[in-house]
Parts: sequence; C-alpha cells; structure tokens
Amino acid sequence: MFTLRDTVSSLAPARADDLGKTLYERFREEPDTLIVPVLDADERPIGLVERNAFFLRMAAEYGRALYALRPISVLMDHDPLVVEADVELAAFTSDSLSYRASDLLRGFIVTDKGRYLGVGTVLGLLQAANDTNRRGVEALAAAKADEERARTFMTAVVEAIPSMVFVKRADDHSYVLLNRAGEKILGHSRADMIGRTDADFYPEEQAAIYKQRDTEVAASGEVRVIEEDLVPRKDGSTALLRTKKIAIPGPDGAAEYILAVSEDIAERKRAEAQIARLAHYDPLTDLPNRLLFQKDLSAALSRAARREDLVAVHCIDLDRFKTVNDTLGHPVGDALLKTAAERLRACVREGDTVARLGGDEFAVVQCGLTDLGGATRLAGRIVEALAETFQLQGHQVMIGGSVGVAVSPNDGADSDELLKKADMALYRAKADGKGAFHFFERAMDEALQARRALELDLRLALAEGQFELHYQPLFNLDADKVMGCEALLRWPHPVRGMVSPAEFIPLAEEIGLINSLGEWVLREACREAAGWPEHVRLAVNLSPAQFRDKHLVTTVVSALAASGLAAQRLELEITESVLLQDTAGNMSILHDLKALGVRISMDDFGTGYSSLSYLRSFPFDKIKIDQTFVRDILDDADALAIIKAVLDLGASLGITTTAEGVESEAQLDELRRQGCGEIQGYFISRPKPAAEIAAMLGVTVQSGDKAPLITFSPGEKEGPATKSWEDEGVRSHPESRQGEKTRTA
Repeated sequence: MFTLRDTVSSLAPARADDLGKTLYERFREEPDTLIVPVLDADERPIGLVERNAFFLRMAAEYGRALYALRPISVLMDHDPLVVEADVELAAFTSDSLSYRASDLLRGFIVTDKGRYLGVGTVLGLLQAANDTNRRGVEALAAAKADEERARTFMTAVVEAIPSMVFVKRADDHSYVLLNRAGEKILGHSRADMIGRTDADFYPEEQAAIYKQRDTEVAASGEVRVIEEDLVPRKDGSTALLRTKKIAIPGPDGAAEYILAVSEDIAERKRAEAQIARLAHYDPLTDLPNRLLFQKDLSAALSRAARREDLVAVHCIDLDRFKTVNDTLGHPVGDALLKTAAERLRACVREGDTVARLGGDEFAVVQCGLTDLGGATRLAGRIVEALAETFQLQGHQVMIGGSVGVAVSPNDGADSDELLKKADMALYRAKADGKGAFHFFERAMDEALQARRALELDLRLALAEGQFELHYQPLFNLDADKVMGCEALLRWPHPVRGMVSPAEFIPLAEEIGLINSLGEWVLREACREAAGWPEHVRLAVNLSPAQFRDKHLVTTVVSALAASGLAAQRLELEITESVLLQDTAGNMSILHDLKALGVRISMDDFGTGYSSLSYLRSFPFDKIKIDQTFVRDILDDADALAIIKAVLDLGASLGITTTAEGVESEAQLDELRRQGCGEIQGYFISRPKPAAEIAAMLGVTVQSGDKAPLITFSPGEKEGPATKSWEDEGVRSHPESRQGEKTRTA
C-alpha cells in the first residue's frame, strides 16, 4: 500500500519572518522548486508559498518595490494543506480532489507526527500513481472496479492541473495525452493531437528540436527543464513556456512514455520586466532613476578614459517648484515634473542620459565632448528651456531652473566625485540668484570643507555652551531713557575668535540646530532680563525656521515661567518672511503668543513688498524702520519721506515705531523732529555683555535739549556692525563721528 511518505520531496523550509527578497532569489536560483513550506520554531507547518502565486502577487503589487523588505508571512497561504505521512495515497488524493482540489494543485506539506517531513506536488503524485499502477497491475486486473477508479482519479488530476500536461510515446513520439490546459495554451484540441507527432503541427526544424529533446530525456532517465520555450499556437501567436520532462519506464525498465508539464511564464516574465524597470526608472517621468544614472555615468567615464574624451555632469534643480506644489497642489506639481522631463529630453543628444534623481532634482550625463563649449551650450539650453512658461491644467506657471556643471577628468574621474562637484556648482548657481548655470571651481570644494568644519564646531559650541548674549539698548525719546534692550547672540570661538552671526545663523537654520539655539537664547535672555528694572523690556529675535517648531508657544511659556519675567516685558521680533511661509499656521502661532501678553514687533519694516498688508492682518505692537532708510535720512528726500510716512502710519494705528541704525546726533535730531518715539543704534550704544548692560541700566539719564547718550569706553564705536540676531546699526563714516559728544545715561 502506497502512502504519502512515498511521494515526499525533502525541501529546505522558510520562516515567517524571512524577507520577500530572499524568497524571490530562492525561486530564481531553484527553478525546480514549486512550493516552499513555512515552519515555526518547533518545526511545525504554519504556511505555504506557491511559486506561481508568489510571482503573480509580486507583479500585481509592483514586486520587490513593495515586498522585498517585508516578511513572507504577508505573502504565504496561512491555511496550507497538511497531511500525515502514513495516510494512504489513493484515499488522500480522492478526498483532496473532492474537498480541497485547489489546495492540492498548489502543493501540500507532509508531516510525521506533526513535525515537518517534506512537501508533495501533483507531479509527485502522478509519478507515485504510475508506480502504484505498475506494481499493482495484477491486483487491478482482478478488480476492474479499482482499475476504473484509478483511471478516473488520474484523469481528474490531470484535467484539474492549471499547467499544460502532455504525454508522448517514447518510441514514435506521438501524443497519447493532452489535458484541458494544454488545449487552451496551444489552441489545438486533444482530438487533433492524440496519435500525431510534432511534425504534424510545427515547422520541420522546430519539430526536430522537440524530438531531439524527447530522445535525450528517454536516454538519461532524468528530469530535464527547458526554462524558456517559444511554442507556436494554432492562431499564429506564440506561447512562452517553462517545461519539465521526465521519462516513464515500462515493465522492462526502458522508457515507455515521456511525461511533460509546461507552465505559461509570460505573465511572470512581464512581472520580472516590470520589477526590473521599477528598479531603474522613475515611474512619474519615465526617466532613469539615480541607480541607472550612476551606472550610465560610470560607463561613460570608462569609455571617455579610453578615448580621451570629456564627460560633463549637469545637476539641475527646478526653481520655485515647492511654491507651485504648495499653492497649486501635487497634481499640478507632478504635471510640472513630467513636462520639465520632456523639455530636458529635447535639450540633449542621442546617447546622453537624462535622469530624475528625486524630488525636483534632475541630472544629465553629456558624453563625447572635446572641450567645454558643448557643456556650456547644453547648460544654456537647459536654463532657457526651463525659463519658458509651463501650461499646466489651466495654469500658467513660470519657475526657471538652475544648473551646476562638473567635467571629467579635470573635476574628477569617479562618478560619485563628479556628481558631488556638479552639486556644489548647482548650489553656487542658486546662491547667485537662480535661473543660471555655473561650472565647478576648486574654491567651491574649499568652501564646502570650511562649511563642514564650521558645522562641526557649531554643534560642539551648542553642546559645550560656548555662546553668550549681548544686549543693545532701545532708547525712548519721550521718556529720555532706555526702555528696552534687544538680545543679540554672540559666539566667541576658542580658535576662530568672534564668529559673525551672519555666518553661523543661516547654517544653524539649514542643519536644524536653530530651534535648540533659539530656545537657549530665549531662556537665557529671560533669565537675565528678570533682574533689570521693571520698566525695561526684553526684545528677542525669532528665526522664521523656529515657526516650524510646533512647540514654539510652549517654549516661550516655559522660558517666562522659569525666569519669572512678566509676559508684558517680552517683545518678540519677527521679519516679513515669517508671514510669507505657511501664512495661516504662522499667523495662528503669532495670535497664540500675543494671547500670552507677549508683544510682537515687525523687524526691518519697509524692505518687504507686502509689509503694509501684514499690518492689516495682525495687530503688531511695534514696527522697526529698517536702518537703510535711517542711513540716508539726511541726504535722501525719498528716505525721509518714507520714514515720515511710516511714523504717521504707526501713530494712526497706535503702533510704536523704532528707528534702527541711528549713528549720529544729526540723524537723531531729524527723527525727533519727525515724531519718532524710539531709536536704536551705535549712537546710543553698541551691543554689550549682560553685566555691562545691567550696570548701565542703573545709571541716571540726564535730560536736555540734546539727544541722550550713554557713556562709551575708549574705542567702543570702532568696527563694523552686523545684522539680525546681531547688531542694529551700520559702520559709521569717519566724518560722521567728528564732534560726537557723549552723555551719561
């Protein structure tokens, strides 16, 4: 009596947490593996993965792009057909065909007392059934009912198999069996094919190939696999099949029949092609992705080295793409990327590579150059193409593009190095105003290395507490005394000396340190200001980047609570750019801050194109006239007119107005005549350390006709001023300092 133990194929199992990519590689490397069992830690079956279902699933879900790094537990059949090894073969197949026919076709797991023993397949059952028939021929002859049942069973199994099954005689190669799937695949009925040979259906040369294969299978007695076989159909089309063949011996041991199972692999091949394309092409623009770009660039560099040609790499960035995406939506942004890709394709020659590296970043590999002229012309064409208006879903969009170019071998012979240097050149092109191209220069690399060193120092400075605060007074002209001080950040580097905020603040914003740095400034300034006279307010600048921190309001509340400083004494200064970015969100934060009792000031008023509109949308407590107007107040009638208009506007709206950058007594007198209420600048005081400011605030201010001044130490007014988070004021002209007088404040 045959049992399932006789049909078992020993096969290495998988685990539920194995990744999809490992199973993919296993199926590719083991073409004879039809199913893979999945076991738990106790070697008990918990699932099964069938080859065809796995590959179809991969195709439908974009293959390895989705499943490569996910466990196969999401792919496996969680209710596989599991049977004990000692179950009788005939009873098992009969029951399975009646109740779990589809599971039988997928394959099944065989266990020995619950533990994994091996796997079984329909092909194994067919071979075992053949052995059963041969060995039991005498018993079956004595029991015709059993013979008929066996024949019915075999027919049912063969007909139910979704793959093509056919049998030929080993001697004359004529067909003796073809199942229903075979009729569907080939387009020929079994009635037409039974008793005939391949020569009756296929061209002479192809029929000879099939005959030769059958002869080799019969002679070897081993399973032969034809991985990809293009077989003509009756309608003239072609089927792509993977075929397994094995010889079935007769009573004398010689090959009597050739049994073959053919699997239609066209869908799987399409899936593999799709997966391969996804791995190398951007699905939105259909351009090569970064991976394929790197391969093409490496190949181009290798060819150029042999021919002594030049290769140029163009890094391209779409200017103002984020604005389009944010204002018009992602569908328009996607359409913009597609159209930009088409324009870039039109700019290059055949043989050059245009790729999308990600987001709005593109790149071009330009080959076969003999000088820099070709690279210059291509970069110019790209800039011109991207500067033209885009017509996108009813919108007219103008963005422009910036290009950075690096050329081998002068700028490097390695693909990574060349791409890095082209990116540096792109950064320079954008810094120079966008809508232009720039070639790599050695100084760019030096600047990048210096920037990296500064970044490391900046992180260390924050960790070690190297920063300190200086304060610049805000002088009230009506009260003739200091009514506030602005906190300004200073970095006395142990080696570099005093580092300008204009150098490290933008870097802190770029690398994400500005929130930590800004929180320290706020807490430290509130702590120190809590000891000042109660009439003296504290002004602290907020970077636009800090408004991206959803905890900004909480940070302000915490700083006030920890220091004991009254909210009414804190004044937060912002620039117009805060309101240009995420207007609704930032406006909400400003209202929350004002609800605390904190005063809000608009810094650098008059330099933005929409400053007036913001005065209508938010109740600012103060506006600060930018120092560029104050600097020219005595010589430029337009500057004076602007200042007068702003002062009148502030008075009508009930908003305090502060003039920045006051450097001379004459400037102060003119501002007083125009009705300015508060000034700030070097004429009053340069920024001072906390201890000096505290001492200064305890000095009595003298009143008089002349503008009140604060006593300066020798040489205090010498040297340049910086801006924002820095000093308020500009370098004074030597002649403007002649005859300056000082008073004790």
